[in-house]
Amino acid sequence: MGREMDDEDLVEELLVTVNSARAFAEFRRTQRKECANLLRWLQLVLPLLEELRDAAPRLTDDAYRRLALLGRALAAARRLLRSCHDGSKIYLALESETVLAKFRDVYEKMHSALDGMPYAELAISDEVKEQVELMNAQLTRCKKRTDTQDMELSMDLMVILQNKEEERNADRAILERLAKKLELQTLAELRAETMAIKKLINDRNSNGGGQHAVADSTRQMVDLLNRFKEIAGVDEKDVLGGDVSMPKSLDKCPP
Repeated sequence: MGREMDDEDLVEELLVTVNSARAFAEFRRTQRKECANLLRWLQLVLPLLEELRDAAPRLTDDAYRRLALLGRALAAARRLLRSCHDGSKIYLALESETVLAKFRDVYEKMHSALDGMPYAELAISDEVKEQVELMNAQLTRCKKRTDTQDMELSMDLMVILQNKEEERNADRAILERLAKKLELQTLAELRAETMAIKKLINDRNSNGGGQHAVADSTRQMVDLLNRFKEIAGVDEKDVLGGDVSMPKSLDKCPP
């Protein structure tokens, strides 16, 4: 792996990444526990980076490579925390298993970067070395965790998505329960969710996301959003308003 920046700049970039990731304080309810866990891991890696910044040792090729890998892991952690901070609540609920896999992938990246870190070459204190090695051992367990989301939430989503059009009147209690759990009851919450879904759709379109599975997922999200608007008293009759690749139906939440 070539050196894309000076040693000091690399360490400083890692510190900036960790601190910017730790700035996210509020997360969607469905991922709140995992986000809190990830933030704890980021907090534990800070002493290592701070000692590297203060000692400013000359990095060997192996140390540089591992720190660069750690940088990629930290950047992935920051992206994941951001998506759980301001991403679509409906998407994060529907795709909870996919999102959980992203957390495990971040833990895997962090573990790979820290495993075998040449501490003797880095002028790291024994205390910090022991803390990071303990953290890395615990990361191995995190990779294997199989936590799932709230079972009631999962079942409610399954019922709502599977019910046919003529059964929708019987779904109101379930929808109200879902809206409460996902915190999509007020006009402000629905407006924010509208913008989050619109951004997600635009991102998918720009990435060439025209596959059938993606279109179905988008349709489910827009349908759920419109039904949450309906029970909240927001007048919206048209569920899709055309092709799901053109999210015009999302413009109907009043200003």
